[in-house]
Amino acid sequence: MKRKPWSLVVLALLHIVAPFGNLFLNASLKNRTLAQQWHYWFDILPKQLLLIYVVLPILAGVFIYICRRWSYWAYLGCIGIIFLSNVYSYWTSMSATSLVVLVGLVIIDVLVVAYFVVPSVQNIYFDPRLRWWEAAPRYNFNVAGTVSGHEAFIAILSQGGVFLTTSASLKEGDHVQVSWNFEQQSVQIPGVVLYRADRKSNLGYGVRFEHTDETQKQVRLVVDSLHRKNLIVVERLPGPEDSFAVWLKKLFVSGEGLFPKGRT
Repeated sequence: MKRKPWSLVVLALLHIVAPFGNLFLNASLKNRTLAQQWHYWFDILPKQLLLIYVVLPILAGVFIYICRRWSYWAYLGCIGIIFLSNVYSYWTSMSATSLVVLVGLVIIDVLVVAYFVVPSVQNIYFDPRLRWWEAAPRYNFNVAGTVSGHEAFIAILSQGGVFLTTSASLKEGDHVQVSWNFEQQSVQIPGVVLYRADRKSNLGYGVRFEHTDETQKQVRLVVDSLHRKNLIVVERLPGPEDSFAVWLKKLFVSGEGLFPKGRT
């Protein structure tokens, strides 16, 4: 996954433009012009209902796009309030038409909430390691170093961490010290092991730095040097295959892309 999943981007945009759909829908149901419906919303409708019809859907879309644990729960809270307001609206003006609209809205709400309960979607919000599009640019480093005193080969470096191989046995969550010498500069940085990957005879580990102000500056100097040498890991950059058009085609042809994939 090299960019934010298009499925989440599209859902966020649909929520953000939902108030305009509500405007058209309510104008049609009440036999009003758009101008009349606009006037009713902003001059007659109680402000708390205006908040629910206009502001909450936009906020829900923003929460989807942010992709954080707290925004996940905030989004579900917005949907819950919107659902209750739809039920209240039906209760205060019962009719066959409003019942059909209510059933349709309930079905949409249930489907959307069900989508966000799917583990592959939920994990994007709960596990920062899966949000690869937020990672700092990675560079081919290929420098010998150490990890907690054991020999290591540091293959990849970014401002936030490294990928290294070592014969030492480490576990996810272990706190380590990573050190190397590069361009006459000696660097030692504390970090925590995020994941492990098998690499032939040695094990590979992704380590996230636990920076101090000084180590931030030291790594920035190294990263700037690698950037000038054009050593960026291009495989991690979005390419044509990550475009919206390609995603949309795969979605309609094979259904692929509806749910985010894990680490790639």
